[in-house]
Amino acid sequence: MNTTENATNTLLWKLKIVCRWSLGLVWIWEGLVPKILAPTELQRQLVERSGLYWPDVDTWLILLGVAMIVAGIIICIGWLERPAVLTASVTMTILIFLVVVNNPDSLKDLHGGIAKDACLYAVAWVVWKLAPIVPARP
Repeated sequence: MNTTENATNTLLWKLKIVCRWSLGLVWIWEGLVPKILAPTELQRQLVERSGLYWPDVDTWLILLGVAMIVAGIIICIGWLERPAVLTASVTMTILIFLVVVNNPDSLKDLHGGIAKDACLYAVAWVVWKLAPIVPARP
């Protein structure tokens, strides 16, 4: 391999890592802060309106938060890269649907999830495309 190919592989590897960590850290943050450390009344109402919780809303938020943190860690460390980012993308789509159905005003929120999730889909796509062609380490 020549120097240019090495530089390209290193750049692609770094791009994949940055995208993977961006996606993973959002999952960790979204699991830790709004689900465990500082759940809001709106968050509780969304879960309650969905009817998709067990055994109760507060416990469900904690369980969801823990699952999101674990998912974020898996994404960050790069375990099963493609399945992990695919699962994250499918789950984001389901969560977006549940939030919008239960709170249509979320579509107007400047700091809402739709714009953030569009970016998350983009970084997930980069990881998906680079995972098979860029090794774990250049």
